[in-house]
Amino acid sequence: MNITRLGLLALGAALMATSVQAETLDDRWYISPGVSYIIADDDRLVDDDVGFQLGIGKTVSEHWNIELNAVYDELDLESGIIDEFRQAGASLDGLFFLHRQRHFAPYLGIGAGALRTTYFKRSNTNAMANVGVGFMSQLNDHGLALRADARYRMDYDNDNVALESRFGDWLITLGLALPFGDKPKAAPSDADNDGVADSMDRCPGTPARLKVDARGCEIDSDGDGVGDSLDRCPTTPTGAKVNAQGCELDSDFDGVVDSKDRCPTSPVGAKVNAQGCELDSDGDRVVDSKDRCPNTPAGTKVDAQGCELDGDGDRDGIVDSKDRCPNTAAGAKVDSKGCELKAVISLQGVKFANNSAELTVTSQSVLNEAAATLRLNPELKVEVAGHTDNRGARAYNVSLSQRRAESVMNYLISKGASATKLSARGYGPDQPQADNATAQGRAANRRVELRILAGR
Repeated sequence: MNITRLGLLALGAALMATSVQAETLDDRWYISPGVSYIIADDDRLVDDDVGFQLGIGKTVSEHWNIELNAVYDELDLESGIIDEFRQAGASLDGLFFLHRQRHFAPYLGIGAGALRTTYFKRSNTNAMANVGVGFMSQLNDHGLALRADARYRMDYDNDNVALESRFGDWLITLGLALPFGDKPKAAPSDADNDGVADSMDRCPGTPARLKVDARGCEIDSDGDGVGDSLDRCPTTPTGAKVNAQGCELDSDFDGVVDSKDRCPTSPVGAKVNAQGCELDSDGDRVVDSKDRCPNTPAGTKVDAQGCELDGDGDRDGIVDSKDRCPNTAAGAKVDSKGCELKAVISLQGVKFANNSAELTVTSQSVLNEAAATLRLNPELKVEVAGHTDNRGARAYNVSLSQRRAESVMNYLISKGASATKLSARGYGPDQPQADNATAQGRAANRRVELRILAGR
């Protein structure tokens, strides 16, 4: 048998074993006594015979064992002379396991060392190397294993036999592997690799790389029931109700979470303070959304609509002391002065910087009154219409009037007018109300108006 044939046998054994799953790695030290049948090189002029081996080894990885082996044999000369040829040596060997399993673990072996040969009381020590194949088969649960291997040993001896300097012997060895200490326990199964054994894991499907607690569940630092990786509000107070993102609930959608909301049923869209309660801008204890007289002087007694109790003869929502039109027809829509609304409300006094949409400071008082009228009549749908004179390019004038209309609309919204009821449109020079041929007419044409579209 040659080395090539042995290699093929070992490879075939490895392929047969690949379908069997390896057991937990046993990395204990072990001793390995064995008996070898030595097929001596013909050039040694000795008979084949039995030798002995004793080794100590350890598993160092899934595929590798290391061993320190000592060998000894006494062979008879072919001439019949007994006990005149002895060999003793040691080698450091590596075993490469193709696949580990309980009953059949094939390996390839390679090693090197020294071999001392005594021939007719003449001794010399030479380098020695070996290669081979083998297997181990576990005999019991403690790890005791039967082992067998075949090695080809090369001995560089140029002193004992004339004209020969290298010898090759075959060693067929049968032995045991006896481990020291207790067998290592199998690692508990951990399917999601979170460091918590499956038997203890209350959350067995935890995604990889997430930090988990002793139960195998993702850490929830604020205890709100939402794991840290999904929690967009990681410092929620203990006991607070949260949504799927771990943030406190805001049941009335007013921007104030329930735990701090003193008015948890505020109407949707209502402006609220830090406590979640509707604003009461004039301090009359009637919230703005219900206050038909939002500028009541401080300390004034008001009715349920937030209007003064001094008297409102025409019931238009403006108290008589401030009503410039005290006899308005019942049900008529009125402005902040108590006068019936016209289809077009001219905002006289609203001015802008030259060639700009920037409002002047003097425009604010006019717009504040207009905003009060719109708050008083929240159901009105109104267009803010911007106009210019005819000087300059038409396209530029239309653009300028549009920007000025939007500037007025934004100011009214900032003062409490409903954004959903307002729109802005620039008409440029297309709708003059005076003659553009005169300076006075052009000044009259540069204007902003409120056009009531619906709700009167």
